[in-house]
Amino acid sequence: MKRSILLVLTTLSLTACSTIPSGPSALVLPGQHKDQQQFRQDDESCRKLAHSQLLLAPHQPQSLGEGQLHFDIYYLQCMYGKGHLIPVSGEVIPDVPEKSGNPAPK
Repeated sequence: MKRSILLVLTTLSLTACSTIPSGPSALVLPGQHKDQQQFRQDDESCRKLAHSQLLLAPHQPQSLGEGQLHFDIYYLQCMYGKGHLIPVSGEVIPDVPEKSGNPAPK
């Protein structure tokens, strides 16, 4: 009886872990005026934050794909908040309008 309970508990714990990704799937680059050491420290702290957010979430991911999506969101928000460059979709809009007669796109 004890053995079967242990087997069920082990299976459940392994199933829960299988929906938590090991790391981000998106490329993040060091921000302006950030050196490699600072980037590595921020990367490590943001990975830990993303893992803890997933583990503490009231709704646990039902698949690895869902877990990866949520992990990436938490990780990218953290890295962006620390001043690093994250991927964005669409067109890059310059901060300063071009000097030509054409205004910057909105």
